[in-house]
Amino acid sequence: MHARLASRLGAAAATTVLLLAAGCTGSDDSPGAPETPDSPTAGSPSGETSIAPEQPSGTFSSTATSSTAEPLVDRLMPTGEVPGLNPQWQWQDGDTGQPTDAPFGLCAKADLLSIGATEVVARTYFPPDDSDDNAGEQVAEFPDTATANRAWAVLASWHKRCGTTLSADNNLHVGRFSSVPVQQGTARWYLLSWTPPGEETGRFEALGMVLNGTRIAVFKIDNSGQDHDYPPGREPMVGMLVGGAPWLD
Repeated sequence: MHARLASRLGAAAATTVLLLAAGCTGSDDSPGAPETPDSPTAGSPSGETSIAPEQPSGTFSSTATSSTAEPLVDRLMPTGEVPGLNPQWQWQDGDTGQPTDAPFGLCAKADLLSIGATEVVARTYFPPDDSDDNAGEQVAEFPDTATANRAWAVLASWHKRCGTTLSADNNLHVGRFSSVPVQQGTARWYLLSWTPPGEETGRFEALGMVLNGTRIAVFKIDNSGQDHDYPPGREPMVGMLVGGAPWLD
């Protein structure tokens, strides 16, 4: 009796094992399993399959950049390196930080953020006397070199437009662009001159700019005087471009 019961239990157990094995085999061979990789959602370039591998790489890059990259404000030219208007002239520390949304320079039509920059920092330099002479710099970071190059072209268009509009209306003389050799990047500058109404002393604005990769620096020196008489290549703005260009690296 016990032997017969044991035999029946063994047969039942064997049948259960076979049924479970058959069930697993049927699950693996089901039509739905192989279709998932070939479905439009998974195979689409915009699906999760193509995006997911990029996430760890992007996260790591962001962490590494934040720990090693210098703040953009460190790309600004130190006050002590800005050339003076004469040998005795020494600029004083002004303000450093985020600029206003006002255009930088008389010919500018908009701020640098409006032409594609992702970040802009600014520094002003005060005169050593009680005059209204002043200087300043803005450094802009762009998302890529293509955007930086387009912004560079926009700056040139502002200069050209300034010469055909403001000069006719305000007795403003707009000088041509002059290229300046620098160790890093491409540099150029121009000079604006005019006499404010009711005044005998002239006013000058030298505006220079440097393009280096994804960064553009714009420099400005604004001063009064009877003339802007410097030997060619010895103008304060030329010295500012030569000294400021390496800071963009």
